[in-house]
Amino acid sequence: MAERTARARAGDNGRQWIRVKDGKLSGPDPAVELVGTSLSTALASAQAAESGAGSPPQSAESGAAGAPQSAESGVAGASQSEVAGMANHGSQPQGSPSKSQGRSSKPPGSSSKPTSAATNAKHAFAAARSVARKLALQAIYRWLLNDAPWQDLVKEFGEAEDMPNADPKYFRELVEGVWASRQSLDQKLTELVDRPVEQLDPVEHSVLLIGLYELSAKPEVPYRVAINEAVGLAKRFGATDGHKFVNAVLDRAARTLRPGEN
Repeated sequence: MAERTARARAGDNGRQWIRVKDGKLSGPDPAVELVGTSLSTALASAQAAESGAGSPPQSAESGAAGAPQSAESGVAGASQSEVAGMANHGSQPQGSPSKSQGRSSKPPGSSSKPTSAATNAKHAFAAARSVARKLALQAIYRWLLNDAPWQDLVKEFGEAEDMPNADPKYFRELVEGVWASRQSLDQKLTELVDRPVEQLDPVEHSVLLIGLYELSAKPEVPYRVAINEAVGLAKRFGATDGHKFVNAVLDRAARTLRPGEN
């Protein structure tokens, strides 16, 4: 049975610019390709793996300490990124003696297939969340430029070409959540930035709203993931070095919103 993989491929290297067409963001955009399995099946497997019997649910999202890398989308904002759903297989150098000749390194009856399947599902889950954030950024950016009800935003961007690769529920939660709590989120921003929020770049403003919402309203998302995903969006769609500003603001926010994780 073929391995199931989830891959995200990013666009051009170097400086990446926003292009606006009909109030929507466009630009180098990771196209997520899920091979050998449907996204709905992968998401269901990830959710089942997270809620194992006798143990508390664990998030499929995790971030590497201090690195601008997201566990949901590979290297955040990199020009070449890949989320692979294959489990790593150890290998032994040719000619080297076996540590335990004649003995199996695995307990009787053990198999790598369940682990591989769970890993594949978690990578697919993470990739779908990343696409959901990207579409939410487009919707919120359009909303900041042209006010509209959140239901209209969800309907409009719910028909995007890459929506089949996204987590639609999380996309809706982000758009509705940011839309409903913008006043309080902007109030937090005034305490974190050195300028009025009205003077923020629209892309950076949109990214910060998403990041702050995840930090304040999505405790199941590790703070490093929320920050790294926001930095990745700013790299792909924002101005040069805008991602540094986003990283600094959200890092300060995490110290107060997620004190137990720092």
